[in-house]
Amino acid sequence: MKQMSRAIVAGLCAMFVLVSPVFAKSKIAVMDFDNKSQYGGYRVGQGASDMLATGLVKTGKYTVLERDKLGSVLKEQDLGQSGRIDPATAVKIGKILGVAYIVTGAVTEYGQSGGGGGGGGINIGRQGYHAAVDVRVVNATTGEIVFADTAEHSESSTNVRVFGFGGGESFNEKKASEVMRTALDKVVAKMSFTEEAKEGSAKAAGAEAMVADIDGKTVTLNQGKEAGFKVGQKVNIARKDKEIKDPETGQVIKVKFKSVGAIEITKVEANYAEGKVVSGEGFTVGDMAKSE
Repeated sequence: MKQMSRAIVAGLCAMFVLVSPVFAKSKIAVMDFDNKSQYGGYRVGQGASDMLATGLVKTGKYTVLERDKLGSVLKEQDLGQSGRIDPATAVKIGKILGVAYIVTGAVTEYGQSGGGGGGGGINIGRQGYHAAVDVRVVNATTGEIVFADTAEHSESSTNVRVFGFGGGESFNEKKASEVMRTALDKVVAKMSFTEEAKEGSAKAAGAEAMVADIDGKTVTLNQGKEAGFKVGQKVNIARKDKEIKDPETGQVIKVKFKSVGAIEITKVEANYAEGKVVSGEGFTVGDMAKSE
């Protein structure tokens, strides 16, 4: 009987080991990419975001919100689904959808180019396919851009025509899509913001959260043990002061904060923490909190 009990316990432990990594996956929403190229309209942006989402799921590191759910929630809240959202909007979307990160992006180049030459009735033509994408990942709690990269990929094919016959090639959407997917796979390969990575980052750079409630001298944060907070920690409270925008695109590229005060953590649960005010005043819901 004891042996059977031990076998059951061992089996449950093994199941826990196998299942536990699933709970460590970061939940992500991938917005429709903005298409800045001269080809394909909005469909190219949608296709790029779908390819990126598929690539993220295939890594096994992320839980990606389904497009239908994302679209219905954004429509209900009257929020755009474009890759041009700024960090402040990303935080709002993150709260509504319950995701940790928002992935935005833009297709900057997509299409076909031609060339070639020849003589004596023989013409050798070359068709090139090229795609380039910009991808950004925004922390849906802080609005901070935690990842940004550009990737591109090109491929070409050769055709031969003899006295006008054979070898011609019109635009091949399948080849163009394959080039796009390869460019996006390059970005996916560089991404690393799983829960394990986030936990390591929290220990190195300080746990982060937002002020969820103020009751006298007690401040409640919207993150707890899972974010790395511990009883006795001193946590600095800051407020967004200034947004720095890209003069060309108008996108927010950096957010500056000003110090409001500090609290000392007195209670920590899995998904929230409480602290007492040790300096400063005028705390408000939505202020940023970061441990030392």
